Amino acid sequence: MKLKRILHDLLFGAFLLDLYRETAKAHKQLLTVTEFLVFGEFVGVPLLSTYYALRLLPYFVDDLYEFKKELMKERDVFEELSEVHVH
Repeated sequence: MKLKRILHDLLFGAFLLDLYRETAKAHKQLLTVTEFLVFGEFVGVPLLSTYYALRLLPYFVDDLYEFKKELMKERDVFEELSEVHVH
């Protein structure tokens, strides 16, 4: 059983880990954009009409605290440069 788990982890890391990371990063970016569209008026950026924002608000109310914390977090230039891939 342990050998099966080790083999699974090895194959996952060899073939799917990069795809998994890129997909998770794209998901986080799309979620941030969607939350920004919904909560933009709370931050002071009127993007969507109030009707659509209010229709989407019940789905994102739970994420409001994390969104504010992520949006107001200080960014460092070196953090952003670590995301750049030069191939």
